[in-house]
This record gives sequence, structure tokens and C-alpha cells, in this order.
Amino acid sequence: MASSQYTFANQDSTMGWRNHADPIIDGKLYLGNLTTASTPQGLHERKITHIVSVCNEPIPAHHPQSGYVIHKIPVEDSPTEDLLIHLPAACQFIHNAMQTPGAVVLVHCVQGLSRSACVVAAYLMWSRRMSATDALTAVRLAREQIWLNPSFQEQLVVFEACRYSPSQNDGIYVKWRLQLEEARRRIASQSSRASGSSRGY
Repeated sequence: MASSQYTFANQDSTMGWRNHADPIIDGKLYLGNLTTASTPQGLHERKITHIVSVCNEPIPAHHPQSGYVIHKIPVEDSPTEDLLIHLPAACQFIHNAMQTPGAVVLVHCVQGLSRSACVVAAYLMWSRRMSATDALTAVRLAREQIWLNPSFQEQLVVFEACRYSPSQNDGIYVKWRLQLEEARRRIASQSSRASGSSRGY
């Protein structure tokens, strides 16, 4: 895959938490939060045409008549969520949009810190064959407040190990998914025991 010709944005760190969205690749790719995605003025000012929505919360742009092209990834910011399997399709969506003249992409979740940052980092990895560490460093330079939950950081490492193309037929992905399922069972069991103990009082 050809490397992107666009340059990384270097956001002034003094903006900090005031930013609802930050440019990652100048003029083409933004990383933001639910406020940005829900505000027509904010979308218009940034000339957003395509939105990757990495959360379950609805936004006005989801309406078919809004004019926006939407790619939705309905996951929670949870250590037991599988965001990994969604990354190839999200990367392809962003890539296709960025090849469209005049298109500008916003990737958002609720706070613009974890889920959406993971997807943007994955896109940099996928499009530029970057490592997980280098991609996260690049994203953090543009939006310093990103804070991925540890599971999503691990999923980026697995994404790299899967050569940016995890699937149900990939042994590395399958092994990781089995570990995730075991973690889910363990958490469910602990929750059940805690619930039982509380009823015993």
C-alpha cells in the first residue's frame, strides 16, 4: 500500500483539554470527541465530510439525510471490548475517504481519548506501516491528552503482529480472542460472586 502523502499535524500543546478536536493529518484527518461530532458548526468549520463514530451514542450526523458518510463502530471503552476486529474496515474507510477530493474525516468517541485514538493510531500503522509505539507517539504529539485503556494499547500491538489485518482466520487474532473471552468469563464470575456475597448480608 502506498504511503500517505500528507504530513502530521503538530498541535500547540497549550490548547490541552479545551480542544474538542485536533488535526492529526493536516486538512484531512481529525481526532475528536462527541461534542465535536454532535455540533454542526464544529463539523462545518472543519469541513468534515466523513465520520468514524467509535461509540454507541447517537449523533445528528447519523441521520441518512445529514449528508455525512458514517462508519459506526459500536464498542464501549471497556477492557473486554474487541475493537481489534473492527480496525481493518475502519482503516479502509478512512483511506478511501482521504483519497476523495475535498473529503475530511473526523474520528470520534465520547471523550476523544481512548477508542477514537486507538482507531487513528491503527490507521497510521495501516497506511504507513508504523509500529504501535510510533503511531501512538504521533497521535499524542497532535492530541496530547489521549489516554487509551490498556486493552486497546495491547490490541494495537496485536494489530501490528497480525500485519494490520486481523481476521477470524488469523492464528494470532484467534489466540488473542480466546484470551479475551477468558477475561470476560473471569470478570463475569467475579461479578457473580460479589453479587452473591452482597445478598448474603
